[in-house]
Order: sequence, then structure tokens, then C-alpha cells
Amino acid sequence: NVHTHTRTRARARPLQGRPINNGAHLSLYVSDLRAAYREAERLGVVFVNHRFKRRAYSLDESVQQCMFRLLDIVDPLDLEGKPIIRLEHEVRSVVNADGTKYKSCPFYDIPEGL
Repeated sequence: NVHTHTRTRARARPLQGRPINNGAHLSLYVSDLRAAYREAERLGVVFVNHRFKRRAYSLDESVQQCMFRLLDIVDPLDLEGKPIIRLEHEVRSVVNADGTKYKSCPFYDIPEGL
């Protein structure tokens, strides 16, 4: 199950040539944030949006923040190709680092095995 929501924000200026998302984004909840981050890092799609205070530059920061972001959606079987779409995704953990349910997790129960 994936819970999503979208947000629209006012346009922001790019910071020092970094890509920036100025519009909607999706929020996805995953049961294994570490594995999701490692795969996103392998695919080269981890993104830090400087408009937000919460930023994850590494796996450890991602676990601490209970989230990380993606901007480009790519085909994992064609890494030489262009991104399929550019749409910001905030990937959130269903649990905090201590195993308790993350505050904004929309699920009533934490999936078994976490």
C-alpha cells in the first residue's frame, strides 16, 4: 500500500544551479527506508530540496529524518536513458529509528517484520 498526497507551492529561484522542484510532490511510505535509500542512491536519484529544513544528504541522515527525496524517476534497467519523469517524491519511513510509528504514517498498524 502506498499513501500519496500532493502539494503546490509558489515558485522558488534555483540555488547555485541545483535542480529545484517548484510544484507538486508525492509522499510514499516504505517499510524499509534503508533499502529504499540504498537503491535510490545506486540509481543516482537521491535529491535534496533546499526549500525544506529537513534534508537527507546520506543514509544516516535519511534514517534520522525518517525520509529522503527523489526528483527524477528512471528506468532501473536503462540507466543511460533520460528520466521518465521529473516529479518530486518524498520517501518516508513508516517507523522512527526506535521502531515506533512515524507521526504522519497513515497506516493504523506497523507492518510485521519491522
